Amino acid sequence: MNIGNPTLKMGVLASAAAICMSTVALADIRQGDKIGLSVSDIAKSLELNGYEIREIEVKNDRIKAEVTLEGDRLEMKIDPKSGLVTRVEDDD
Repeated sequence: MNIGNPTLKMGVLASAAAICMSTVALADIRQGDKIGLSVSDIAKSLELNGYEIREIEVKNDRIKAEVTLEGDRLEMKIDPKSGLVTRVEDDD
């Protein structure tokens, strides 16, 4: 396959980038992952990883996110000082 044509090169690169991004887009967020310090950063991180946000609650120095991923309901607890996920559990 000759990809000397600049337009063809861009198409190949765009396809490769889309494949890589789709793999990252559905990555599971796990305990110990850093997802953000502010509600907006946490929301952005969750959405970029394929989660649907049901609720993000900030209360008494703790952050709780109720999310859905591929039909599974999950609850995540995030440390507001470090931005680290401290717990991920089923929220059935």
